[in-house]
Amino acid sequence: MSGSAAEPPASGLDRTRDAYFEAVTAMDEATALDVVRRALARGDDPETLLLEVVAWAQRRVGLLWQTDDWSVAREHAATYMGERATALITEHATEAATPRGVVVVVCADGEWHSLPARLMGEVLRLRGWRVRFLGASVRTRHLALHLQEYSPDIVALSCSLPSRLIAAHGMIEAARRTGVPAIVGGAGFGGDGTLAERMGASLWAATATEAADLLEKGPPFPVRRGPASLPFSDEYTTILRRRKGLMGVCLRSAEEAHGGRGRVLEGADLDRTVEELAHILDFLLAALYVGDDRVFTRFLEWTRVVMESHGAPWGHVVGVLGVLEAELFDHPEAAALVALGRAAPGEG
Repeated sequence: MSGSAAEPPASGLDRTRDAYFEAVTAMDEATALDVVRRALARGDDPETLLLEVVAWAQRRVGLLWQTDDWSVAREHAATYMGERATALITEHATEAATPRGVVVVVCADGEWHSLPARLMGEVLRLRGWRVRFLGASVRTRHLALHLQEYSPDIVALSCSLPSRLIAAHGMIEAARRTGVPAIVGGAGFGGDGTLAERMGASLWAATATEAADLLEKGPPFPVRRGPASLPFSDEYTTILRRRKGLMGVCLRSAEEAHGGRGRVLEGADLDRTVEELAHILDFLLAALYVGDDRVFTRFLEWTRVVMESHGAPWGHVVGVLGVLEAELFDHPEAAALVALGRAAPGEG
């Protein structure tokens, strides 16, 4: 005997999600869907399958992309399988005994990660809600027109990226002005309800289950009567106007840095650099808009982890941040935030 305790036998849920994820990893859609069908035939709970199998697998997929183990194309294929599995589960689910109201599920403008919102919508559907899923990246004006025409009981807004918080705020305001309460969630709002409350949302939920539990208390739901209480920075507007110029200055700096190493910034490297610069400025603007430094510093910490896992030098970003800080010398709040972000990822 080795003296070590024997591993506990795997539960039915563990076996199901392991089999599902194994099929997703193999890019075997037919087998992944067959795993779900067998679980449904056994009588497994549909909500558990949605959240503890499909959503669980999707989180693992995201981590594999982040560590450069999976390509973007492979991650997209896995997401499509998640969409198909979600549809299969909800098609076979029985209708809830207690019918509820109408909820509009929507992703913030510019937010293309629609599967988390879709999963939340399907959990609500299982709980008896009539769900209208408007999909990814919905314009604020389109949401406003929809609310005016159909007057749902509540809007459920998903925002995965903090850089989309500005658009999310516009959508919360559109809902408030039409008298429709808004429940919000997603990684973009952070780990608590502080930003959601500050932006004028009626409710915040950390998970789809929590959202469904909160909504079981209504309708009706409270609607914020006054505007949001964001500590709006005057620097936000002026930096937004300067965004194109700041992009140009930072890009020239990156080109010079490549030239100093005897290389030309072009092709895929140029495209990636432009995308990274755009993200840096968008997250800086979002942090100034909502008055939360963590929106910017957490993005940089995440970026560093991703770059290091991909073998890309973090020093390139530090150099760009130094240029940006110098350019923002006449915007002390923004310059201090860039300096904080430049230092934060190197701590610990």
